[in-house]
Amino acid sequence: MNYFYGMISLVTGSTGILGTHVMLELLSRGKQVRALYRSSTSKAMVQRIFDFYQSSNLFGQIEWVEGDVMDVPSLLEAMQGCEVVYHCAAVVSYHRKDRQEMYKINIEGTANVVNACIGLNTPQLCHVSSIAAIGRAVDGQTLSEKNEWENSSLNTHYGITKYLSEMEVWRGIQEGLQAVIVNPGFIIGPGDPHRSSTNVFSKINEGLPAYPPGGTGFVSASDVARSMVDLVQKRISGQRYILVSESLSMHEVFNMIGTALGKKPIARIATPTLLFMGRVVEFLKELLTGKRALVTKETTKNAQVRFHYTNDKLIRELDFEFQPIQQAVDQAGRFFKSL
Repeated sequence: MNYFYGMISLVTGSTGILGTHVMLELLSRGKQVRALYRSSTSKAMVQRIFDFYQSSNLFGQIEWVEGDVMDVPSLLEAMQGCEVVYHCAAVVSYHRKDRQEMYKINIEGTANVVNACIGLNTPQLCHVSSIAAIGRAVDGQTLSEKNEWENSSLNTHYGITKYLSEMEVWRGIQEGLQAVIVNPGFIIGPGDPHRSSTNVFSKINEGLPAYPPGGTGFVSASDVARSMVDLVQKRISGQRYILVSESLSMHEVFNMIGTALGKKPIARIATPTLLFMGRVVEFLKELLTGKRALVTKETTKNAQVRFHYTNDKLIRELDFEFQPIQQAVDQAGRFFKSL
């Protein structure tokens, strides 16, 4: 008998792109899922994603619990009787107006989750970090889990918060908590087109005049969810894993997305001057519409750098096979067009 059959898994950040896919993966394996959520309106997008995957029957099996990682009593209540916590809740932003909230939720929220796990003797925690918390490369070096964090002008405030949230998890491990950390790349998959990484589909659909010259690691939301559940099932603890399918240029991925949305290829490269002009345009649009600018000082700085990551550790230890990014983009494109 599978040791994990029938267990209750709590998913924080359940209505985000990753939390939704983690719930879908768990439910498809016959697990009991409890979802921590803040707003009932966000459930609608979760249901649309389940419908897209033809898994409407699984959506009804979710046990929804209203709460917040910053509200310790609600967090403790949600964690009662759970044997695993998948901590996906986080603010992903490169906008200065979101920094205060991001530091609180990403760091203090994670500390609350870790403390609650220890206090309730929760057997396992799977914490979602980011490749932004991996040390920076030197001279085109390929980054792995061995790269240690270092201060750099390329570090974003998001990356800093994810690094510090990892420190909370390592602290918990030192106190006896069984926990594993995953560092996903840029996540591609069906999700709310106005939130986090999926927002790039909206921007490309609106029409981008040029592509940024940099690049990074990309991964499908389904692969991140599948690997997280696999790691928990193997009871791996005290380890971190880079979750990246391919390290690609922004040009390659932006044109994949454009093609999936029926747009013409983006042929022009964004020079530093053009990136600065893009920041100005986004700033003015934000003033007029109130909608957060996607192009900021942090995004333009990192958009000019190419990062490479290795996924050897996960493949070696789990015999894991990643989905090609082209397939992930095509799938996400079909979902975007269905909205």
